[in-house]
Amino acid sequence: MKPPGLFISLMLMSILILPYACDVINVEVSYPDRSHKKAEKPDYPVPLGCIRGYFGVEYLTFTQHLEKVQPVDSFSNCYFYGKCKGSESNQINLLRCDSTFVLAIYILGYPLDSLPSELPVPAEFGKYSEIQFYPFQSWNSTSPEHYSLADFYGKSVFITDRTDDIITGTFEGYLSSPGGNLLNVTEGEFKIAIFRKDMSCRE
Repeated sequence: MKPPGLFISLMLMSILILPYACDVINVEVSYPDRSHKKAEKPDYPVPLGCIRGYFGVEYLTFTQHLEKVQPVDSFSNCYFYGKCKGSESNQINLLRCDSTFVLAIYILGYPLDSLPSELPVPAEFGKYSEIQFYPFQSWNSTSPEHYSLADFYGKSVFITDRTDDIITGTFEGYLSSPGGNLLNVTEGEFKIAIFRKDMSCRE
């Protein structure tokens, strides 16, 4: 008769060896693909000082000024106007950022007091809007990660209200990179207080 200790040891060895004697079966768990699920949009109106919208399936909100040292009205939310040396300036800058990206909207050629206008807006040479979206390090328009869209005003950018120089509006469109990649921007909206800056020549 074998000693009880030896019998128990042999049983334990059999239990340990048995799984390795069988074929290995891999069980794969399939999780739902969430990569194409559209993020949820906030259910409240766009707040003052904010630009937001869908960038692909991601919903992004931009509320920070680019200026960290200069006055906050130096570039991010300005209307530049005036005449100098035969040329006239009419440019609206709407810029905001988050911790990673910069979103810039420019409206050129339109006096601020002429807006909002009605749709459809007649296409006029020299009057257009531009949307730019890029990481901080890719500010150069030739960067592969720099997306932009330039179009006649009223096509992709439109101001719906201007009250006490607080302008509210919408934006959308396919932004493209220098390499030809496209980014679909939808349901964009903004509400920014504008500072007026006279760029006229000083006599």
